[in-house]
Amino acid sequence: MRYLKIVIFISAFSFSRGAACQTTNYQVYALFVVNIVKYSSFPNPGTDLQIAVYGKTKVFDELLKQNGKTVNGHVLKASQAESIADLSQAHVIYLADGKSGAIEEIVKATEGKPVLIICEREGLHKKGAGFSFIITENSTLRFDINNTELEKRLIKVSKSLTALAHSMI
Repeated sequence: MRYLKIVIFISAFSFSRGAACQTTNYQVYALFVVNIVKYSSFPNPGTDLQIAVYGKTKVFDELLKQNGKTVNGHVLKASQAESIADLSQAHVIYLADGKSGAIEEIVKATEGKPVLIICEREGLHKKGAGFSFIITENSTLRFDINNTELEKRLIKVSKSLTALAHSMI
């Protein structure tokens, strides 16, 4: 049943991407982030689940609309991080495309911590992010997963979610 919900979710938003890639639907990115969080488990996150957005992106505005919603018994709290030091309390870091050059510094700063790093730019899962988005040839938004990194960080992702990945390492 869970698998079916995820497939329906991704299918519905695949159509919203449209044939033209010129327009980015940031609402779709934000909903993917929320659903990735929903199908992931974190060790001892507390009552609030902090999502920090590093870099300027309209995804932040869309994540703000999710503030206060409960996911898996945790209240989502989105915030904008101005520096890497601002990421210290985050459970999830959303790395905007314009700040993708900071991936190595963020991975190093969060090493050994149960922090899920989700990147807007393709291929950053190979550099230590847990997830990175990819737009496929048919203009569908998908994601790549670095399961090795997630395991090191004690973050568990449902098999239903990993089954929908574009690629996984």
